[in-house]
Amino acid sequence: MPVVFDINETTLDLAPVRSAVEGLVGPEGGFVVWFQKLLQLSMATTATGSYLDFSQLAASALNAVAATSGRSLPQNAMGEIGAAFSELRAYPDVVEGLTTLRDAGWTTIALTNSAPAAVTSQLEQAGLTSLFHDIVSVEVVRTYKPAAAPYRHVAELLDKEPEQLWMVACHDWDLAGARAVGYNTAFIQRPGMSYASCYEPADISVSDFVALSRQLMT
Repeated sequence: MPVVFDINETTLDLAPVRSAVEGLVGPEGGFVVWFQKLLQLSMATTATGSYLDFSQLAASALNAVAATSGRSLPQNAMGEIGAAFSELRAYPDVVEGLTTLRDAGWTTIALTNSAPAAVTSQLEQAGLTSLFHDIVSVEVVRTYKPAAAPYRHVAELLDKEPEQLWMVACHDWDLAGARAVGYNTAFIQRPGMSYASCYEPADISVSDFVALSRQLMT
């Protein structure tokens, strides 16, 4: 059975990006505000029928947060953020969990809002490329998660019904989008993440990828 994984924050630890963003816009929630603004912009572009590259949205979000906090950004601000994204590492449980699933015959797919070149570079740097059967960016459908199109595209790519797929993420909104299409859902309880009560509970809620692999194979 295919398992589809979110990448940023679910698979890769964004600690270097957190440090870079907070160095630019301040430590008091700077990263959280920036990331929420980035997600807001991605959802708004989808809702209005437009599309901009994720890096463009990231820059716009950074400018907005800096303006709100009254800070001036250096000319190379996005260069610092880009460099931080290139330093991302997988959480300690990721390699073991993915390896277990692949060895057991599960199909593992990466699905991300990031651009193809960016996610490919990140997964190579983190040593995860060989653990995914395919890497899919929403750029192919020019629609950001949690809209239906990215999830449906993966199902079509695999020639499967959505009900045959699992979506794994530490973001409740991502899982809500996948569930609306028909996916089974698994919530990864990464630090600082919670699951909003307004959403239907995930089918599985676990602490990490190792626990996930055990649950799926039970």
